[in-house]
Amino acid sequence: MGRAIVLDSLDHKTLPPTEDQLRQIFKKYDTNNDNLLSREELKKAFNYLGSIIPGIRANRGLHHADANKDGFVNEREMDELVKYAVRAGFSVKA
Repeated sequence: MGRAIVLDSLDHKTLPPTEDQLRQIFKKYDTNNDNLLSREELKKAFNYLGSIIPGIRANRGLHHADANKDGFVNEREMDELVKYAVRAGFSVKA
């Protein structure tokens, strides 16, 4: 399971992440701004989210989201990546 992300250090209640929060986190890791998430960018995003196995999470995220099998997650495939992250148990602290 993922480690919780602290959004506000005063409240330590763990909340389920919103899809928008996860989407924004993933987009932040599109470091070359090509609107595609590579395996390496996904690995860094899952590492940020607290995964102890970010490489495997990146592979699984690609497996679940990469509908056209080009090795990247594009804007149309982002919803499936976000759903995978929610199912994998990543949480956000409010």
